[in-house]
Amino acid sequence: MELPKTSRLRESLFSWRALRRHSVWILAASATGAVAALFRYLDDWSVQFSHWLATVSPWIQPAMLFFGMILICQLRDRFFRGTDGTGIPQAIAALKIEDGPARDHVLSWRILVGKGLLLAIGLFAGMTIGREGPSVHAGACFMYLSNRWGNFQGWLVQRGLILAGGAAGIAAAFNTPIAGVVFAVEEIGRSFEKENAGTIVRTVLVACIVCMALFGDYLFYGKLETRLEQPLEWLVVPVLGVVFGLLGGLFAQSLLLTTRPYGRFYRRRPLLAAASLGAAMALLAIVSDGFSYGSGYPHAQAILMEGTEVPTWGFGAIALGNWIALLSGIPGGLFDPSLATGAALGQLTAPFLEFMDPQAVILLCMVSYFSGVVQSPITAFVILVEMTDARFMTLPLALASMLAFEASRLVCPTSLYEGLAENFMSRLRPSENKDPPPT
Repeated sequence: MELPKTSRLRESLFSWRALRRHSVWILAASATGAVAALFRYLDDWSVQFSHWLATVSPWIQPAMLFFGMILICQLRDRFFRGTDGTGIPQAIAALKIEDGPARDHVLSWRILVGKGLLLAIGLFAGMTIGREGPSVHAGACFMYLSNRWGNFQGWLVQRGLILAGGAAGIAAAFNTPIAGVVFAVEEIGRSFEKENAGTIVRTVLVACIVCMALFGDYLFYGKLETRLEQPLEWLVVPVLGVVFGLLGGLFAQSLLLTTRPYGRFYRRRPLLAAASLGAAMALLAIVSDGFSYGSGYPHAQAILMEGTEVPTWGFGAIALGNWIALLSGIPGGLFDPSLATGAALGQLTAPFLEFMDPQAVILLCMVSYFSGVVQSPITAFVILVEMTDARFMTLPLALASMLAFEASRLVCPTSLYEGLAENFMSRLRPSENKDPPPT
C-alpha cells in the first residue's frame, strides 16, 4: 500500500537512507567543483609554463605540440577510449543511452582519470583547447558514479544526475551558476525537466561554492559598465549578430564536414594522422609566434578588459588552432577559444564603429560568434553577462545571440555538439566498436 504523502516526505527527509543519499550527492557535487578548480589551476600553470619555455628556446613548445598530439592520441586509443572530444557531446550521448554497459563505458572512473590526464598533457603542450568540456564530462561522471553508493531514484539515475553534473561542470569552470543551469536545459538535455530541476540547481550551487572557497566570488573576465545609449547603436546589433553568427556557423559546419573523413583516415593510418595534425598545430604556433598557444582566455581578457591590441590575424590563429584540436579528438573544450576568437574579431570591428564603446562592440562580437559556434543562444548571452556583470548589455547581447543562432543555422543546420554526439554514439554500436575513430 502506498504511504501517505506526509509519511513519504518524512521518509525522504529523515531516514538513514535519505541521509546517505544526500551525503553522497554533496560529495559528488563537491568533487565536480574541485575538479573544475583543478582544471583552472592546470590552465593557469600551463600559461606560466609556456612563458618559461619561450625564455629557454622558441622551438621547444612547437616540438611539444607535435609529439604531444601523437602521445595523447596513443594514450587515448590504448588506455582511455571514450575520452575523445570536448566531453559535452559525450554527456549528451550518455543521456540518449539506456542505463547499462554502454553508459558505464561513457561515464566511468577510467574515463574520468583519462580525461583529466590527457587534458593536462594538452594544456602543457600548448594546444588551443578550453577546459569547460572536460569539466562537464567529469561532472557527469562523478554524479552518475555516485549512484553506486547513493541508490538514487530511477528518474535521477536515467537523466537527472548526468544533467546536474554537466551543469555543475560549466558553472564551476566559469563561476556562472545561472549559465550552468541554462546550458544543462538548452544544450545537454534539450528540454526542461521539472523533476530534475531542483537537483540540477543544488548541484550547481555546491560545485560553485567549492570554487568560491578556493578563488573567491570572482568575475571570470572582470566587471564592465558599458551600455548602448544611442538608437544608432541598437541598429548595429542585428548586423553584428548575423555576420559573426554566420562565421561561427561556418566554423562548426567545417568541423562537422571534416570529422568523418578524418576519422576514416585515422582508422587506416593513426600515427600518420596524429602526426599530420601535430605538425599543423606546431607550424601554426611558429607562424603565429606562439599566439595560438593555450585556451585563449588571456587574450580575450586582455582585449576586453585592457584594450590590448592583438595581431590582425590573431582571431584566425586561435580559431584554426582550436579547429585542429577538435578535429583530432583530443580532450579539450571550445568555450574559451571561441570567446577569444570573438574578442579578436570584435577588436578588428570596433574601429569601424567609432560611435560605440569598443567594449560593447567586443562583447557583441563575442556573443555572436560563440552563439554561432555552439548554437546555444540563451547560454551564450547569459554566460557573458555573468562573466562580466554587464547587466546593461543584457538585452543587446540577447538580441545578437538569438540572431546569431538563426544565422548560424543557415549554414550549419545541425548543432555542433549534437552532430559530434551522434558521431560518438555511432561508434558505440557493436558493429563499429572494433577500431573507433578519434572524433
